[in-house]
Amino acid sequence: MHVFVAVLNWGLGHATRSIPVIKQLLQRNIPVTIGSDGAALDLLKQEFPALRFVELPPNRVIYPAHGSLMLNLITQLPHIQKAIRQEHRQVQELIVQLQFTHIISDNRYGCYSDKIPTVIITHQLRLLFSGVWSLGATIINATLKSALEKFTFVWVPDFGPMGITQPFTTNVNIPHRFVGMLSRFTHSTSQPDDSLILGLVSGPENQRTLFEQALLSQLTKLMRPSVIVRGLTHAADVRVQNGVELINHLPATELEELMVNASVIIARSGYSTIMDLFSLGKQQVILVPTPGQTEQEYLGRYVSENKLAVVQTQADMDLEKAFEMLPTRTGFNGGKNESRLKQALDEFLI
Repeated sequence: MHVFVAVLNWGLGHATRSIPVIKQLLQRNIPVTIGSDGAALDLLKQEFPALRFVELPPNRVIYPAHGSLMLNLITQLPHIQKAIRQEHRQVQELIVQLQFTHIISDNRYGCYSDKIPTVIITHQLRLLFSGVWSLGATIINATLKSALEKFTFVWVPDFGPMGITQPFTTNVNIPHRFVGMLSRFTHSTSQPDDSLILGLVSGPENQRTLFEQALLSQLTKLMRPSVIVRGLTHAADVRVQNGVELINHLPATELEELMVNASVIIARSGYSTIMDLFSLGKQQVILVPTPGQTEQEYLGRYVSENKLAVVQTQADMDLEKAFEMLPTRTGFNGGKNESRLKQALDEFLI
């Protein structure tokens, strides 16, 4: 048996949630080869230095600083589709060269085969649209359904059908299985440092840089011990700017320790980040959705309506006001339900 784990490089979330899957495979003494590109590939090499790695075609999406994100994505569709075709051809060659018996793909839609069992990990069985873009939802989601049906199994990282992914999975005629929250972190009973503020910056450019700049500006004014982890994997540089410690990247163990110790965490409302917050059971959290990213905006509304965390838009981010609202939020209850992933792997690896 030889499993190929292919991971999308859009931010670091797909890479981080693949880590517990890879660890479970290694615990079963199953040979694993990892495929990705860019920052995601760098992160996984740091986490699993002894494994074999394959570089897949880049599938970069640039997020605009202004204007419509959806229109921007539509203009990039030809590039995205070309990258999917390239990775599909490459994967067919790799199956022969490296004798893969199974493929686990985290959102890489070209990493499937009709010769061996394949699974795709995604929490989006349909895409959410708003305003004028909802008119094209039927066509786009039909295309997504066709892409998902190329895989033997579809795994959704959530506790069940009534979980946080409900709008993405309800009434979708695609067989799928819930595999619990996928996080590299585990719940801790340690007490955080009452004064430490941690900012987690992630996601595609240009919005990653804009969020970092806004966060640095406001943390400087608060005059409290603060750290920003910048989500840049190419170097382990650490520096202090205006009293705020800036760290490019941390290995999983060090980042987990920092998140556990932080009294307040400020981050994007990305799905992988929310899974990490659930798994760690963090109580004081401020989330700022990526502007124009429909999914993060929905997740922000879900978190806000359920009073799990304070949610602000990037344009109106005001950390002083956010701190005043934190006592009215319940925080994230710890837990992952790892048995669901184990059962899914048992079924897949037969």
